[in-house]
Amino acid sequence: AVVMSDTSRKAVPSGQEKHTVSSPIPPEDSSVIPAGDWVLGMDDGRASQRLAVLTRHIAQGQGAPCGHIPADSEALGSCNALPNAELGSRAVICPSPTSSYERMHGRGSRAPAAWTSIPMVAGVQLKETLYKKADGEGIARISINRPKRRNAFTPLTVHEMGLCLRDAQDDPAVGVIILTGEGDAAFCSGGDQAHRGDGGYVGADGVPRLNVLDLQIALRRCPKPVVASVAGYAVGGGHVLHLLCDLSIAADNAVFGQTGPKVGSFDAGYGVSHLARVVGQKRAREVWLLARLYPAQTALEWGLVNAVVPLDQLEAETLAWCREIMANSPTALRVLKSGLNADEDGAAGMAQMAGDATLLFYQTKEATEGKVAFLEKRKPDFSKFKRFP
Repeated sequence: AVVMSDTSRKAVPSGQEKHTVSSPIPPEDSSVIPAGDWVLGMDDGRASQRLAVLTRHIAQGQGAPCGHIPADSEALGSCNALPNAELGSRAVICPSPTSSYERMHGRGSRAPAAWTSIPMVAGVQLKETLYKKADGEGIARISINRPKRRNAFTPLTVHEMGLCLRDAQDDPAVGVIILTGEGDAAFCSGGDQAHRGDGGYVGADGVPRLNVLDLQIALRRCPKPVVASVAGYAVGGGHVLHLLCDLSIAADNAVFGQTGPKVGSFDAGYGVSHLARVVGQKRAREVWLLARLYPAQTALEWGLVNAVVPLDQLEAETLAWCREIMANSPTALRVLKSGLNADEDGAAGMAQMAGDATLLFYQTKEATEGKVAFLEKRKPDFSKFKRFP
């Protein structure tokens, strides 16, 4: 957020350049005066005091998710400039809804999506998973459909989720994927203990499996952002699934934690290593060694989730985040995700980054020259391509 003045723009008086700071609002927008490349006409003391007040407002959570303080708490995507007594009668918090930044980069809409259900994927009729795509929006939704078992997964559930994830990954029209659970009681409560055998979770074929480990890796390798939409319990293996999503939006009824040590189970892979990276070693050890459950607000404070909203706003908020993601460069998001994962995933992570680099290179004229020269059985001419420092 930036402090704005509701008066007309003033030129910077000579000698006051020391008051200026960087502003994200371009100068061509005459609707507001940012506290940036144009001064507010105050001395250093008053400027510092107002900045401190603004910082306190943000720290107290009075700002909207976009970083502004809207006149109407329900108005997301267009914030109205508010006079503020502490900041002074001429100061407002948040840009005008007509500002350049808001016009170009405002929050995603919270309007309901029109979903198309996909009952069959790769020739498999889905039984324990619901799969949908938002019409014309590039958003896919994968939902565990076992609400009577608190969305505990079986080998079949995991297999179906993997098929859906792969379909969304392979669909060039899809740019972001939501992972969730049906109903309000649970996102996912981990593996269904009624299906647990000596060698893993037993499916209809009688073969014990731990195929959820394959799904974990698939979530990491998917080049598209995956957003967990969490209502109710996200515990055990379900906690690890939300943890491995790129973002997590939680309802205020969400509950997080690990239960493995209480039922003779554990996840010593991503469930431990990635958790420690997210919340720190001491808290990760607390989560696993004590096997407690934590409310949504604690998860937010620890950095386990990105946002907490009332339960009835969970879908709208998740869609808003997804739509905001869809407005960004897909190639940038792809490379950023592989970069964020690379150090933790070792050689496999570096291979993912290298693959993304290869994909980008294939789109260049330099790469095309090599391919065409080979097909034309001639020596390639790379002399026309610059060798940058």
